[in-house]
Amino acid sequence: MERIRGESLAAALHKLSSKELENVFAQLRQIVKELRALKPPSNAIQNCAGGTWRDSRIPRSNPRFGPFISSQEFHCWLREGLRPEEHPDRQDDEDWQEIKKMVSSQDRDWGPPVFTHGDLNPFNILVRDDKIVGIIDWEFAGWYPCYWKYTSAWLGNKTRKAWQDVLPKFLEPWSEELDMEPTRQK
Repeated sequence: MERIRGESLAAALHKLSSKELENVFAQLRQIVKELRALKPPSNAIQNCAGGTWRDSRIPRSNPRFGPFISSQEFHCWLREGLRPEEHPDRQDDEDWQEIKKMVSSQDRDWGPPVFTHGDLNPFNILVRDDKIVGIIDWEFAGWYPCYWKYTSAWLGNKTRKAWQDVLPKFLEPWSEELDMEPTRQK
């Protein structure tokens, strides 16, 4: 193993010109495209080696969770097995309507999982001038539903508004899926 010469994008962000930042974002778009093009080993939601993993956004993932045979099974685990149809007498208030909408969205066909870093943030992207020289901290990497890369990059950086603002420059926005996260976390 050798040390990579460079600095975190977080440290370099304020030093780079808008043209240099555009170069960095173009490289990130290409990296994300290449990761998404990797063929999944199955339809399972799993770590990069096919087993269990953890995610800092999921408190009950410590020590580990998964793998799951499908996105639907993963989503059911995230909501701790909650199925609205099993609660016909539940008051149909605004919270319950949000939950039913989230479950309906989660239970749809998401297609095959895509390879995702799981913790893409400016501290994990190393640059030298306007060139990406490395991406570090792959411990949350795995095969996730297609929206997970965007929501994990956005929600993992709640205190970094500037980072959230630039995400659409290199990641496809998944606004509806991002909106269901607060409901899932209730």
